[in-house]
Amino acid sequence: MPKEPEQRSYSVDEMMEQLQKGRREASETRDKEVVTRPDGSQVTRVRKRKRRKGQERRKRKVVRRKRYGLYSVLGLVVLLVFGGVSLLMMMARFNSKGFREEIAESVGNTTGAVVRINDFSVNPIKTRLKSVQMTWPGGGMPRSLRLSDIQTRLGVSSFLRSRLEGSELYARTGTLRLGPDDGKSGAITPAGSGQLLNFGNYRCNQFDLEFETESRRKAFRIRDSELVARAREQAEGMRFTLSGGFLRFGTWSELKVKNGLGEWYDGGFHLVSLFTQSEQGGEAVFKGVQPIGRGVRSVFDVELVDFPLEELLGEKALGRLLRARISSSNGALSINPVTEMEAQLEIRFEGKEGAIEGFRFLGGLASILRKEHYSRPEGGSISGVLRLDADQLTIEDLRYEIRSHLVLTGSLIVRNEEMSGALRLGVPEALMMKTLNEPRYASFSLPSQGYCWAEIQLGGSLDQPDDDFLRNLEASPTSNSSFEEPPPSASVASSR
Repeated sequence: MPKEPEQRSYSVDEMMEQLQKGRREASETRDKEVVTRPDGSQVTRVRKRKRRKGQERRKRKVVRRKRYGLYSVLGLVVLLVFGGVSLLMMMARFNSKGFREEIAESVGNTTGAVVRINDFSVNPIKTRLKSVQMTWPGGGMPRSLRLSDIQTRLGVSSFLRSRLEGSELYARTGTLRLGPDDGKSGAITPAGSGQLLNFGNYRCNQFDLEFETESRRKAFRIRDSELVARAREQAEGMRFTLSGGFLRFGTWSELKVKNGLGEWYDGGFHLVSLFTQSEQGGEAVFKGVQPIGRGVRSVFDVELVDFPLEELLGEKALGRLLRARISSSNGALSINPVTEMEAQLEIRFEGKEGAIEGFRFLGGLASILRKEHYSRPEGGSISGVLRLDADQLTIEDLRYEIRSHLVLTGSLIVRNEEMSGALRLGVPEALMMKTLNEPRYASFSLPSQGYCWAEIQLGGSLDQPDDDFLRNLEASPTSNSSFEEPPPSASVASSR
């Protein structure tokens, strides 16, 4: 029988099939063994295969991993759905009328005020309030507080605990009005456990504070300052920091606020420090000694550095007649919150660059000495004790001196814009002595300490100051002495 020709080409599938067939035959040959029994018979022994436990374990682990992955996906879906539903329910609660009433009640319990909240809206990104109005029924210093354009960014804990919490609550404008205290003011405590508001800082960008008396007259006012309030670390109460803005006490000129620090605790406001500056560059520093709000007089230390005297006296009042740069390290400002919060200031001062004008006797002195610069002395040193309250201004132990030119001592009082007081005017003896034993005018004394002295009684008003200097000259003339009396309004007009 003819031999079949050998196939010379194979496909890839045929080659792989032959290769696997060869591997199976080789494996069967290794696993089989022919064994001859004692009786001469032969049997084929098959080698036992080892079970692959690791492979089965891996298969179970893969199945388990797939199962856990499915559970995780299902759990995540359930969590997202539950979280979404909870967030929607929380948003509905935060934006409800009932929650606004709860917040108002919580703030009212903390501050003792009647609280009204307008246009309150909450979302996960930003919370806004159009305004918050707080009014106190009476008895303490706080009367009303209004905050406008309030906004904040709530923390995650707010949505978990159903409270308004975050790092800062910001208000664009705020106005706090105070009034006389009858000793019944309570302590304002910071938000804490059990309350619906809890923020690290409470900040107002444009804050105004006013103290109004029964006559609606403002005893003092702070305007356009940035206020930041936070809870005190030591105990209950609040700490306030102030920066920028303007401060005014009664009729004083307005002061620029640099910065300030105060605390509210135990029913009183404790001023730690308040640094202010005048428009002309002088500095005034106030530090609290006794707090405001306990029904007793409050006291503050006052330190002045190159401060314009005319700003203390009132630039539209006595400040038109006296000018200087004064300094003081032992001044005191006291306030009585029980009555009408009237400020009383007492300062022992020393100054330089002093100037006096507008007094009638200056024009008479310039006339008799025929020296025009005596009508408006400038560049002298000045010292004295200033006492100032709402009704009266007094300068005691006044001494104004331009060496070898002029000395003025005595006291000066202004009450209801009417002037009084007694002064001693010293003129160098070289200008006043007619002979060695006789002054040119009998109203002047003989030389003492290099000056001839004349006594002057002040009168008139701030608009038209008056004195008896010229009348004394006329009442006690000396021979060959004459003077030209200036017009009554000349010196006053020059000061304006």
